[in-house]
Amino acid sequence: MQASTKNISATTIKNAAKILDAWLPHKIQTSYIPGLSVGIVYKNKLVYQKGFGWADMERKKKTLPETTYRIASISKTFTAVAILQLVESGKLQLDDTVTQYLPWFQANNKKIQAKDITVRQLLSHSSGVFRDGVTPHWIDDHFPNHKQLQASGSNNMMDYQHSVGFKYSNFGFALLGEIIREISGVSYNEYISKNILDKLALKNTFPDFSTTTKKELSNGYGRIILEREREVFAHIKTHAYTPATGFISNVPDLAKYLPALFSSKTSNTILTEVSKQEMMKGEFPINEEGEQYGLGVRIEEIEKRKIFGHGGSFPGYSTKISYDKENEIGVIVLCNTIDANAALFNKGIFETIYRLHALKKQSNKIEINKYEGLYRSRWGDNVVLGINGQLMVFDPSTDSPLKYSSSLLYSGKGLFVIETKNNFWFRGEPARFLFQGRRKATTMILGTWPNERIE
Repeated sequence: MQASTKNISATTIKNAAKILDAWLPHKIQTSYIPGLSVGIVYKNKLVYQKGFGWADMERKKKTLPETTYRIASISKTFTAVAILQLVESGKLQLDDTVTQYLPWFQANNKKIQAKDITVRQLLSHSSGVFRDGVTPHWIDDHFPNHKQLQASGSNNMMDYQHSVGFKYSNFGFALLGEIIREISGVSYNEYISKNILDKLALKNTFPDFSTTTKKELSNGYGRIILEREREVFAHIKTHAYTPATGFISNVPDLAKYLPALFSSKTSNTILTEVSKQEMMKGEFPINEEGEQYGLGVRIEEIEKRKIFGHGGSFPGYSTKISYDKENEIGVIVLCNTIDANAALFNKGIFETIYRLHALKKQSNKIEINKYEGLYRSRWGDNVVLGINGQLMVFDPSTDSPLKYSSSLLYSGKGLFVIETKNNFWFRGEPARFLFQGRRKATTMILGTWPNERIE
């Protein structure tokens, strides 16, 4: 498939939705994921939203787009926005030192001194401070409060030279929350609610857990351990670590938030364009794959397109939001188990959109719906869908349904030719369908392999 220079169309998004409806129900089953909520934003509007699986497996409560999740480190983007708002109002500079606002932040470790660490370095994870303080809160669920956070500061908190590279730190974002509290004169939660949540009318987004947030919050499930039931995690407060990981939200709210965070084509915004550009500018590389981190924002490439966003993990949850600024496309994936990989789902959705965009339209004169369905052999399942006038075949258990998909091009007399980039498959060989007196095909034969319809 050749990449197209044209903008991605609404038809492409519609075709992507058709694939998601066929892919995701089977994918979460084969991946043993309890529940999943997904949204696609196009031209800054929520055009696809759906829940799959269970928000509560025990009570058979289904997930919905409105189901809320702990969104984990996506929380860091809200903290980054708050800091940049304070910069815009002249109350703070990115290169101010942390000790200007938090005098208690004192430590010396060889040649590394706390007084040199800046707000920018905290935002970009380049401060060198330790990842999670001194308490095992990710294991015992007891997150430190403000006094305990201050008490965790010591000569041991800086184990890496600042401003030389990326070193992820939840503690660093907890410090940013303290700075927001100090400068604004109100609690972190109050500041976020007034200056971000209320402005965007995010009715189902909350900085931290409380009894009022519990109603639509999905259960958070533990990983699969042999001969044990999945653990159901208790809902907990994150206290001083709220700025790093505490938030709760859902697909409709995050669909409003993504354009406000990244788009230059929306009036519903929370930052100036200058601040957005500052936030999306890569500060340091994250890994060997070329991903970068800006100011509270992760920057990656998918199919040679630049994508901005953030993901996260929390006890019982895995989440990822991403935005293609050039095409005004956002993807939201929220999962309610600790062993799901929301980032892979998110990437798979983007790859599906981009591959559909590059797919050429065919003029096959066939009744598409006669062939569409789910087919099975001993080697696995195959979904057949009609897209752009041709039949697409893909394995619904894969992380990216169109990455190794096949096209069935009609060659006449009931035969198709298998077109695929998978050189291990029946490339260039015939495919045919059997009907056995029925209107819809009962069997699909790919090369020499029969696949029986099951849906």
